[in-house]
Amino acid sequence: MKTLLMSLAVLGLAGCASAPMPAAGLQRSEASIRGAQELGALGIPAARLHLEMAKDQDAKGKKMAADGDARAVLMLARAESDAELAMGIAREAAVHASALKATEDLKAVRARGNP
Repeated sequence: MKTLLMSLAVLGLAGCASAPMPAAGLQRSEASIRGAQELGALGIPAARLHLEMAKDQDAKGKKMAADGDARAVLMLARAESDAELAMGIAREAAVHASALKATEDLKAVRARGNP
């Protein structure tokens, strides 16, 4: 009887350790990280900081999920949020650069029109 209870306890613990990977959270965080990289977040210091944080949190979330830690879902959500912030910063930098270029172009057109 004692052996049976011990076997069940071991099987129960093994079952807890193999909790399924939160697939949706993992896919969203990875997609956000890829998106930030594609938008050039690595070339913008503030965006790069959040992208690196997202990558670290993604790795921690994967490890937590593999260890059966239910908090993995929260860590992956943090990774997604930081990657989204990196994307926003990268987009803002691109818009700002475009606005500066448009301002310079306008100045050049005005300078040509006034001898």
